[in-house]
Amino acid sequence: MTIYALGNKTPEIASTAFIHPQASVIGDVKIGERVFIAPMVSIRGDRGPIRIGDETNVQDGVVIHSDPRFTTKIGNRVNIGHNASIHAEEIGDHAAIGMGAVLMLGSKVSEGVLIGNCALLHNRTETKPYTVYAGVPAKYMREFGPDDPARHAISIYVDSYVENAEFYPDNLRVIDE
Repeated sequence: MTIYALGNKTPEIASTAFIHPQASVIGDVKIGERVFIAPMVSIRGDRGPIRIGDETNVQDGVVIHSDPRFTTKIGNRVNIGHNASIHAEEIGDHAAIGMGAVLMLGSKVSEGVLIGNCALLHNRTETKPYTVYAGVPAKYMREFGPDDPARHAISIYVDSYVENAEFYPDNLRVIDE
C-alpha cells in the first residue's frame, strides 16, 4: 500500500483494515475497522479531513477527495462501487453508492440511501434517509426501507467485503514470472 504523510497530517488506519498495495492514501485520513480498500483507489486528504467508518468497502478505481470547508465523513457499512467519485460532505451509515456515481462537492447522502450506478448528485444536494436516487442529475426514485429485498442483498454484499478485509492480508501475494 502507498500511504503518505503530508506536512503534519498522517493517515490513521485501523489494524484490521485492508488497503491494497496499489491504493493510495494521503494526508488527513482515518480509516476504521474491517474496511476494505481495493486496487487503484485514491483517498486524498490533502485539502481537508476524510473519515471512513467501520466495515465500509471502497471498490476499484474510486476517488475520494476532501475540501477545506468540511470533513468528508463516510459512515459504517457503506458500499462504494467501482469508479465512483466522492467529493461529498457526508455519506451515512448503510448507504450504497453505485458504480461510476459522482457525488459532487458538499453533497450529503443520508443513512440507508442507494445512489444508482452512474448517478450524478449535484453540489450541496441532500438526500432523504432510506431512499433511492438515480439519474443525471440524480433524482428521488422511491423509498428503500429496511425490509426491501435489495437492502438485504446489499448487506450480504457488504459482509463479503468485510470477509475480504480479513482474507486478503494473509492470502494476497505477488506471483513472480
